[in-house]
Amino acid sequence: MDKSSLQKIIDVIQSKSRLVARGGQSKTGIQYPPDTDTLDLSSLTGIVEYNPSEYTFTALAGTRLSEINRMLAEHAQFLPFDPPFEKDGATLGGTVAANLSGPLRYHYGGVRDFILGVNFLDSQGQLIRSGGKVVKNAAGFDIPKLMVGSLGRFGAMIELSFKVFPKPHEYITLIASYANMLEALDKLVELTNSSAEILALDIEPVGKIYNLMVRLGGDPKLFSERKTKLHHILEGIEVYEGEDEASIWDDIKDFRWVPDDAILVKVPIIPKHVPQLDELLSNSGSERRYSGGANVAWIACSGTTSLLDQILHKINLSGLSIIGNSEQVRLGKWERNSFYAKIKSALDPSGLWVEV
Repeated sequence: MDKSSLQKIIDVIQSKSRLVARGGQSKTGIQYPPDTDTLDLSSLTGIVEYNPSEYTFTALAGTRLSEINRMLAEHAQFLPFDPPFEKDGATLGGTVAANLSGPLRYHYGGVRDFILGVNFLDSQGQLIRSGGKVVKNAAGFDIPKLMVGSLGRFGAMIELSFKVFPKPHEYITLIASYANMLEALDKLVELTNSSAEILALDIEPVGKIYNLMVRLGGDPKLFSERKTKLHHILEGIEVYEGEDEASIWDDIKDFRWVPDDAILVKVPIIPKHVPQLDELLSNSGSERRYSGGANVAWIACSGTTSLLDQILHKINLSGLSIIGNSEQVRLGKWERNSFYAKIKSALDPSGLWVEV
């Protein structure tokens, strides 16, 4: 990034009293107060550095995921946290700010596990550098991880560094269907406690049926043996390979199951939350799926989120609107702890960066 472009951004920051950073704007559900000025970072695009042998890269925050994935694919590498919304123009900075990972986070981990460094502008327009461009960084306060899920509350991200992994040679997906959630969830828990090396583990409610979806990856010569082991846990397995298999997870990651007029909400959970949550959602008619080994619920609401907000309050869960025209961004029970307040005060003492 040239100095003149950076200076223009700094000038905007120093001339405003309330500001929100914007990139590709693919997360339409994350809406800010209408009286807020916008800092457009969509022009911050490009790969700064890529070292395939070290499995690391650095890119400007406005770089689209599609560009990064194309670059990595040339060296049989990929972003293991499996970020969604690539086809909607999602950027690297927006993915970090909203803390969005895909189904493969079950095996590999989420955004926090792969971010190495971040350069960002604080509320005074000062460029802050934290972390580094290699896996072994110097000791210090881990600011890059604070930026994950920050929604722009601490500063405007300019440049980000990540580690990446080799991409599995091939994938295979096994799907077993159950008559109720408890059966599917019991099998999911059994799989998580087994020695099976599973890349993605989702539960997909379809009508009154619950599909347990198991994705494996690696050397295809070993798939037969791995399937045999899983037959001891799962019954009536359907097997998907090749393009059919890839299409399943593309549909999931691109949220093609979400109705066009719906609001998509992300809810962090643990498996024990699922039965009560699913019963309430089923009664409300909401489309939903449980991903990452039932550690995140994706819920599609039609029309309004008010009922979902009540449901989440009832069972002490929190949700974040990701896409859609939502009347509220945060749903359910949210708490600001003292640690957050100290970080906000330290990084944004003037309160420039608007919160949702």
